[in-house]
Amino acid sequence: MAQLAEKQSVTTLRPREAALKYGISAAEDIELLQIILRTGTVNQSLPQLAQSLLTTYDNLAFLSLASIESLTQFSGIGLTKAIELQAAFELGQRALAQRQLRQGVVASSSMIGYHMLQKLRGCTQEKLIVVYLDTKNQIIQERTIFIGGLNSSVAHPREIYRQAVLLSAARLIIVHNHPSGQITPSKNDIQFSKRLIDCGEIMGITCLDHLIIGADEYLSLKEEGVI
Repeated sequence: MAQLAEKQSVTTLRPREAALKYGISAAEDIELLQIILRTGTVNQSLPQLAQSLLTTYDNLAFLSLASIESLTQFSGIGLTKAIELQAAFELGQRALAQRQLRQGVVASSSMIGYHMLQKLRGCTQEKLIVVYLDTKNQIIQERTIFIGGLNSSVAHPREIYRQAVLLSAARLIIVHNHPSGQITPSKNDIQFSKRLIDCGEIMGITCLDHLIIGADEYLSLKEEGVI
């Protein structure tokens, strides 16, 4: 009964007041949205606006993928609020990624593969990410190097290995996504991978694998015997 009474008392507080009193982790999804949105409109209260977002997108995962164009279709959400919402989701995703990546040693490509599936899911642009490792396979840094297709005019090994030298990395894993959702490697993917491996051998920095991230699965070019 005491817990029920305490919960009821929380609902009588405004979201910011409740967060201050009970901690931000105690806030419900709709309350977190209200904190970020701050205000409603003349015709729609703040709780109604937050509920409208959750009803339309079903949950926070789908809401986090909403574009600025679709968000600004809601009365009460202009460009500023739409960008602030996207920024809040991006901060959360980056914090989670950095926390996960610093939990220890990379034991296999699958560890990075599953992590990148979450990170790149829904991404509409092709990104090339490099995970830099030390001699014990501990992650030094995860860095987005290129945005765009893997062709010679955009992606070049020198940028990847330049960062590796700056970080004193001994090994690295290349990751890039296919926005189409398919994981079949293209001719450019394979050529780029082999070029990276050759450059790494000259510099004494090992390219362990190249992972291609699709809609709900990934492909390891190393495990497939492609490289």
